[in-house]
Amino acid sequence: MASFFQWLFQGLFPPQCIISGEPGSFLAKKHRKFPKPPLNKAKFKHVDKIIAVTAYDDPVIKKIIHDFKFQGLKDLAPIMAQAMIKKLATSNQQLVTIPLHWTRKIWRGFNQAEILAQEMQKINKNLVIDTGLKRIKKTSQQARLDKNAREKNLKNAFVWRGKKEIPEKIILIDDVVATGSTLDEAAGVLKKAGCKEIWALVFARGGK
Repeated sequence: MASFFQWLFQGLFPPQCIISGEPGSFLAKKHRKFPKPPLNKAKFKHVDKIIAVTAYDDPVIKKIIHDFKFQGLKDLAPIMAQAMIKKLATSNQQLVTIPLHWTRKIWRGFNQAEILAQEMQKINKNLVIDTGLKRIKKTSQQARLDKNAREKNLKNAFVWRGKKEIPEKIILIDDVVATGSTLDEAAGVLKKAGCKEIWALVFARGGK
């Protein structure tokens, strides 16, 4: 029944490209040639490697992130996930999503990292998603803070409530990384729980 209503809705309101307005898709194929992410030599305490699909500073990418994250256009998630999954070295991976505090998740209606991971799993059934990482501290918006303030803002924000036998390698999933403070704080909690190696996979990376 849900698919019928989706078909009916799309028939009445066919998708249009968020950039050009062309009908047929929420992102025309000509806008899917994403620019390379910036080279970033930032050092992290706990994240062993960060992999990004593209550059956040590109106007098209900013529009994609904004409409997905803040306008709730989840139809963009499969396009983002398709690009992200190509960055995985092997098909059998353990994914852990960066969580939102429950109050923010209610306000937004969804967790963008979870949506991306779920879309990746639809493409590759061998991927395992673990939502054992929880955010127990309501933090301020990271984008408004400098690096030192971000680290202080995130201190003790996460806990691991997943399996006691945590995987030795985990891929952290999020939509965007700027300074990497959120990913690094989350990775620290995972390593304290017993994880040995942590990579982060994001759609877009900011910085130069």
